[in-house]
Amino acid sequence: MKELVIGFALLVAGCLLLFQLVDDSVLSGIFSLSSTQVTKADRLSVIYINNNCTKHNVTTNELPYHDLHMKWMAEEVTKENYAKANISLEAAYEYVDQIAIQITSQNLFGEKVYCHYFDSNKKKIGEPFESNVFPESVIYCLRRAGTNYVSLTKKPNDTPEYPIPLLDRTMEKPEHYFSVCIAPFFGTEPKWLMIAEFVEWYKLQGATYFYFYLAEMSLYDRIILDDYVRTGEAEVVIMHDRFDRPGDRWHMLEIHDCILRSRAHSKWAAFVDIDERLTMTQYKGTILDYLKNIGDKSIGSIQYRQRWIMKTEDQPEKYINATETVKWMTTQRYTNTSHVGPPGHTAKCIVRPETIGAMFIHYPRKFNPGFNQYGLTPEEGVVRHYRDQRFDNWGKTWIKEVAAFGPFEDTKLEENVSKQLVETVVKRVKYVYGKAQNGYK
Repeated sequence: MKELVIGFALLVAGCLLLFQLVDDSVLSGIFSLSSTQVTKADRLSVIYINNNCTKHNVTTNELPYHDLHMKWMAEEVTKENYAKANISLEAAYEYVDQIAIQITSQNLFGEKVYCHYFDSNKKKIGEPFESNVFPESVIYCLRRAGTNYVSLTKKPNDTPEYPIPLLDRTMEKPEHYFSVCIAPFFGTEPKWLMIAEFVEWYKLQGATYFYFYLAEMSLYDRIILDDYVRTGEAEVVIMHDRFDRPGDRWHMLEIHDCILRSRAHSKWAAFVDIDERLTMTQYKGTILDYLKNIGDKSIGSIQYRQRWIMKTEDQPEKYINATETVKWMTTQRYTNTSHVGPPGHTAKCIVRPETIGAMFIHYPRKFNPGFNQYGLTPEEGVVRHYRDQRFDNWGKTWIKEVAAFGPFEDTKLEENVSKQLVETVVKRVKYVYGKAQNGYK
């Protein structure tokens, strides 16, 4: 026992010494306010501390890209100024170089706020750190040794909001190569079949993880969502706070949060709606194949142009059988397809989250230095957007503009991929919603 105590004491002392070395030398070089470069050796030094000392035992001195963020803030990049709401915390992420806190407020852009730090018993650690809201709904804070929970206030001596736990994003390598961020669910149309078809499509394209955001959903639809969580393929983020808002107003909050949530967790993350299928066209391979063959390391985003496919009916309320499932799958039921939209027109992207300075629904607003976007040609890939003509009066408001892009035509998925999709969707929904015979007889 004596030897164990001595060994543990030496380990702790070593960690404290290494922590001091990193805090004084490595981090001061990496995270200066004007610095935009992080050397591989420096980052590995920080990773070594993360992996070999007590979790959360790192303090940083300065925020990465601080000067750049102040410049973008002066340009009002991402400013929304929507609704009147106080600070409401959604999630917090601890990275190698900083902490990021996501709030659900959308009217505090650029305002001064204070980061508060708490240990595992939710006891305060030190004085609050002054920061600003940028991008809208995001606050970056320094790391502080011993921190397990964080909170925010508008003034340094205000009572902090209920502290929330840090989610670990200090891993050396992302757990996933290609993941998908999905726009928040709201509204009354049944979504159980949409969810299955969406997930199984992107799994065929090489995606291994899904970040779902939920504002409104029926209990029946929630069953299949929870089943994907059960099998480790997805997580569900509940979009809720103390302030009422229309369902579509959660979208930008999902965008900001999923950049943070996927950063260091997935190498690439797609940002799409439940009715959108990013599709490779003449490229012979999956989306994952395409991503793995990108040789230009400066590419932080690839952008797909849109094709709209006319959807005209609500999805079925409940599972009946395999025949009805196939009949109502959007990829099998709807084929009336618009011409390809012009570059940038309501386009959708797959991004490397660590390269993004500020994100929008259709494109990155700002890249970190040294990164840019590549636009796919329609011959490489497009968005197949199964757009409901009735939702938001789309069939009257936008159809004329879309028709001006060129003639409509009937299109379908490539036959082999379509067959695989049908098989996987039918299997999953039957497993989740089909009733086993003689279960309790």
